[in-house]
Amino acid sequence: MTKVAVTVDAQGRLTLPPEAQARLALKPGQTVVIDVDLPVEETPVGEGENPFLRFIGSLPPLAEDSRTYYRRERGHEDP
Repeated sequence: MTKVAVTVDAQGRLTLPPEAQARLALKPGQTVVIDVDLPVEETPVGEGENPFLRFIGSLPPLAEDSRTYYRRERGHEDP
């Protein structure tokens, strides 16, 4: 495995050296996956805030009932 030093710009973008781009045969718009081990904060079950509560109200309300909306989005014909 070869280690490569990359530069992070002000927008948080990573720039690979040209040699690394050529070696990986990268093309514009191609996706690169970086595997990183991040520390995990473990909260015992039943303690702390429910992590799903922060998503409540984050989406705008549907203009129609959810059944009709999802059937239409999936291309099903109405009965």
